[in-house]
Amino acid sequence: MDNNIKISRKELYDKVWATPMTQLAKEFNLSDNGLRKICIKYVIPLPPVGYWQKLQYGKKVVKPDLPEVEEENEINIHVDSLKENIYSENSIRRIVTAEIRSNSALILKVNDRLSNSDDIVIKTQSNLEKKKLSESYERVKGTISTDRGLPSIVVSPKNVSRSLRILNNLIKNFKVLGYKIFLNDEGLNIVAYDDDKMLIYIREKSKVLLTPNRWGGNDRDLIANGKLAVKVGRFGTFEFVDTDKNLIEDQIEKILIKVETEFREMDERRKLWKAEHERQEKCRKIEEAKQELKDNELKKFIGFFNDAHRWKKFTVLKEYFEHVKNINPDDLEWIQWAEKKLDWYNPAKNEFDDLLDHVDKDTLEDTSKKKWKW
Repeated sequence: MDNNIKISRKELYDKVWATPMTQLAKEFNLSDNGLRKICIKYVIPLPPVGYWQKLQYGKKVVKPDLPEVEEENEINIHVDSLKENIYSENSIRRIVTAEIRSNSALILKVNDRLSNSDDIVIKTQSNLEKKKLSESYERVKGTISTDRGLPSIVVSPKNVSRSLRILNNLIKNFKVLGYKIFLNDEGLNIVAYDDDKMLIYIREKSKVLLTPNRWGGNDRDLIANGKLAVKVGRFGTFEFVDTDKNLIEDQIEKILIKVETEFREMDERRKLWKAEHERQEKCRKIEEAKQELKDNELKKFIGFFNDAHRWKKFTVLKEYFEHVKNINPDDLEWIQWAEKKLDWYNPAKNEFDDLLDHVDKDTLEDTSKKKWKW
């Protein structure tokens, strides 16, 4: 069934800045990309990348005003309620899922034994083998952790082997997917597309242990509970945890799908932001060109206006010149001087006079004094 939703620019603008695009699009049964195109068409500014995250954490955000347009036409949004849009919010995930499952080069099952280890895994293993619980000061008791500059792993000794095998599997799969992989002080970074980055962490989950103390209360300690979690960091953190039915080793496909989907969505948002930025830049240049035309037109008219008034004053001077010339026809020196000044002042001639080149003809003010006035 087809529908037409009618909405004003102001109403759509208010909605766009009140609700994330992916959620708002559902209200119109559109893709978020489709709704963005409508906003761009009707010159409605869009929240930039990271806007909602900043808002969530109470950071300062900037909301631009709705630009004025020549015609405030009502927006008609055509909706086919029976048609599933292939660009819906889940379309990227569906595409990625199909690609991951059909990629025979990916290893979707973690090996029971650590073999053919990546260099990063070898370094990590060597680091963890040197750690002792008695020397560990982790927030979660019973765990050890890697040093800075290595993949961030915080687990109990019994889960070190599992963590290394999971890490080895993920690194190999990330390389198959074409990600760049590097280490820094934050840990293991994976990079895709236009330098979009995520961090990979491995943690052991914890439980709270309350121990009575001598003051009649309880000491609260975090104790490792044996369950592993893989965290993927970006603006927030996506977590995959051991469950009673599925260990992390059985969730590799799920992790890869989530990571690749996030990377592609980041890439899509960046492209849309770039397109919006280019559109705004184009609009800005058009507005600048319009304003320049207006400024030039006004400047031209002011010149015309001033010339008309100067012409009127010139005619008075001309009449006076003729009068003096008739009275003193023999004063040739003055007559020649006056004729040159008339040619200089005449807006139709504007002859150059090196002795008066610093004078504004409209006001007869000395412009050199204005220039050097402090």
